[in-house]
Amino acid sequence: MIRLVAEKLTADAFAPFGFVREIPKGGLREGPFAPFGDTRANAQVNATLISCPARQGPRSIRDIERHLHGSQFFLPLGGELSLVVFPAGDEPDLAKGRAFIAAPNQAFGYHKGVWHAGVAAVALESSVASLLSRDGTPADVDERKLAEAIEVVFP
Repeated sequence: MIRLVAEKLTADAFAPFGFVREIPKGGLREGPFAPFGDTRANAQVNATLISCPARQGPRSIRDIERHLHGSQFFLPLGGELSLVVFPAGDEPDLAKGRAFIAAPNQAFGYHKGVWHAGVAAVALESSVASLLSRDGTPADVDERKLAEAIEVVFP
């Protein structure tokens, strides 16, 4: 079984997989920036609101996915989130997986093709908005069921 120890999400550590933006304080602004793009002319940006129930102990990952034509952007709505990513490629390289903990003030996005698990709460209930381009075809998402679960532990 592969075991990943979650680390604090930083822009430098996450750079191979995507980007991180800190939500500014004190009346300041961050942006504008282009949080996502899509290579398909008919794709439209869709928003999904995700409620992540409270969890205790390690997290078990059994399914991963990637978006070959567009990037995905997450805007926190409250709480800490765990995210698990693997390098882009034809097949997921599970040995190079990383787990991160996003603080409540961190927005983040995956690059096109990056394999990832669904976001989840670290401990307390959390929520997030996901923005992703879709055209309604099977090309929107490539999903894989793992032969063996990956365990994510939190320090």
